[in-house]
Amino acid sequence: MTDDQSAGAPAPQLAKAGLEVVAEGVAEGLPSYARAFKAVVNVEVAPRATVARTAPGALEEADRLWLEHARTAAVIDDEGCFLVRGADRDWVRVRRTALTAFSAALVPGAGSMVIAMSPDGRRLCALTEEDDDYWIVVHQFDDRPM
Repeated sequence: MTDDQSAGAPAPQLAKAGLEVVAEGVAEGLPSYARAFKAVVNVEVAPRATVARTAPGALEEADRLWLEHARTAAVIDDEGCFLVRGADRDWVRVRRTALTAFSAALVPGAGSMVIAMSPDGRRLCALTEEDDDYWIVVHQFDDRPM
């Protein structure tokens, strides 16, 4: 998969996923989207969880697992906020709502992904399509100050 195929979560997809945009163009001092992408898409990545795409309720289960792992990894702050890619690959600060379905930000087709990063840029939790499965990938940027 190339970076262009990743599709990320442009503005219409954010609304479709039930995310409230809090701030756009958030980038200063954060890992770039390209760096986050490389942390998710490389041969050494092992998913924290998988869901067969053909399983009944697969998207709902992928959303549940993403939320569980994003919370455990402290990707979502106390206000329900985290960062996702917006237009031009800048980070956008978003807030979960009662209508949030993270999987709705996936662009249909194998290889799609949505990366959520903690507001401090230390951790990420991604939902990706990999062949016949949805993967939940968690990563910590060890070089980021705590």
